Amino acid sequence: MGLGLLAAACAAPAAVAVLFGTLFLLQVGWFAGQSQATVIENTRLYAIMSAPVALFITLAFGSPVAHRLAHGGQRGWWRYALLGLGMGATPFLLFDGYNIGTRLLLDMRPAPDVDTYLRMARWAALGAWCGLWSASAYWLAAIRVRRV
Repeated sequence: MGLGLLAAACAAPAAVAVLFGTLFLLQVGWFAGQSQATVIENTRLYAIMSAPVALFITLAFGSPVAHRLAHGGQRGWWRYALLGLGMGATPFLLFDGYNIGTRLLLDMRPAPDVDTYLRMARWAALGAWCGLWSASAYWLAAIRVRRV
């Protein structure tokens, strides 16, 4: 189980690096026109932030649910991948949903526009991407190895 936690925590920064590197090579969105040093620094920042978040989510929620699935006979990768997608996106959806709800309830700012929802979707997609990698690494290290 410890190896699975380590694998999940290391997989999230790897997912960030692969995604940001690909977006930089393809010159998509914000990455278009940025210097390589800027992209590397942003990749390093997001990778450093993603490792503790991935470790916490895996330790607090992912690991118990994964082992519950495994003890119930569900050992296929697909269920763990869906679990990772959902758990990776959840913190971003909760945080952004809280911010949008607070704005609407307290009438502090105007109602969110389309850009707010697009930003929320991008963050949730990044979290889901990292969650998929973390869940896959955890499944490979902690669930699949036990079965072999």
